[in-house]
Amino acid sequence: MATKTWLGVHLAPNISRGNFSTYLFAVFISSGYAGALSVLQPGLLHVMGIAEDTQAMLTGYLGAMQELVFILLLGAAGALSDRIGRRPVYVFGLAVTGLGFILYPHASSIPQLVAFRLLVAIGSAAMIGMMVTVVADYAAEDSRGRANGLQAMAATLGAFIPPILASLPRVLSGSGFDELAAQQWTFAVGGALGLVGAIVALAGLAPRILQGAAEVRESMRSTLINGLKAARDPQTALSYGAAFISRGDLAVTGAFISLWLVQYGTRELGLSASEAMFQLAVPRVLATVAGALIGSIIMGKIADRVTRVTAVALASGLAALIYSAVFLITDPTANWVIGLLFVMGIAEISAFVSSQALVGQQAPEKYRGATIGFFGVAGAFGILIGTSGGGVLFAKVSPSAPFVLFGALNFAVFLWSLWLRNHLSNQGDQAAAEGQRPDSAIATSQ
Repeated sequence: MATKTWLGVHLAPNISRGNFSTYLFAVFISSGYAGALSVLQPGLLHVMGIAEDTQAMLTGYLGAMQELVFILLLGAAGALSDRIGRRPVYVFGLAVTGLGFILYPHASSIPQLVAFRLLVAIGSAAMIGMMVTVVADYAAEDSRGRANGLQAMAATLGAFIPPILASLPRVLSGSGFDELAAQQWTFAVGGALGLVGAIVALAGLAPRILQGAAEVRESMRSTLINGLKAARDPQTALSYGAAFISRGDLAVTGAFISLWLVQYGTRELGLSASEAMFQLAVPRVLATVAGALIGSIIMGKIADRVTRVTAVALASGLAALIYSAVFLITDPTANWVIGLLFVMGIAEISAFVSSQALVGQQAPEKYRGATIGFFGVAGAFGILIGTSGGGVLFAKVSPSAPFVLFGALNFAVFLWSLWLRNHLSNQGDQAAAEGQRPDSAIATSQ
């Protein structure tokens, strides 16, 4: 049977164009949730009457709690999907995240807010885990790079959802709603997106296509252990390291570029916070997003034309150069910084795409969900270090310090990937010299 192609991607057997289109829609919604709370929560905390010093502490606590939930549950969500299928786990994640959003602004105390955020975190762990895993199921091996590029493009477009939602409270309050009601309706719209996404995913994602661990009736514990053991493969281990830096790259850019510009604008240029955000931060954030959109296409194609380890080397090398170059910035409003941020968008999304293509290639089919779940755990650690450690560096050292840190970490992964690339090449040469069929060496280097 001829291989089906959709949007330039060769689809895996039993996957339809509708399945892949549904998946991209689910990615769009999932990615929108990734940054929504960081944008919407400050206004809600203010309306709830929480003191400003408490707001900062609470924001940090809630963010750290969510990342901890990710670290604890991403592997389990992946292992569960190996047993019952990806679709029910993805539907659960979207639905529970949406429900958590609807409930969030109805909290009447900090403990209730924490409980509702925990609900969002549990749903998000399942949702984000499946966002990374499903693409590995749906794409044929020769199209993993392009499939992950399309996923990254859908995710980047989803990043426009939070600012759109953030504009709703002002519109609603201008239409006669009180401030709290405006917040509640805004969160309700955000929650409805998840519920719609869950319905679409239930109808359009492929039914169970892999037997996985259920085929031999393995326990969840055994599935998790075997997923973790996959990291003994050098390329899988590299993908975990690349996940750590790529998610950290995204977290650092998202958390500190706007903060740096707003602080500079208010302190040095005498702008109000809203003026600094509009005049300084928005154009530069859009430059980063534009770079990410272009980078997702470029790296998607590159990752299918070179070995996946080489793709990781290219992405991490570029990111090391660009993130380290932030050290040279003395005036973040300088025109050349816009160009740097554009290339930063290309670099950060390239690291994202290449790492996912590599883990999708290497993850054992039987334990793919669990393996990619631990890949997500590595990414969660990267986000945690990027936001918490980066915050300390930003405040105590300089605004460029978090970027320089991840420039150094990207350089370490760049050297790691070059070493592994050379090691795999030597393995292939040795097999050829011994007159053996080098199929396995070649396969592992693709």
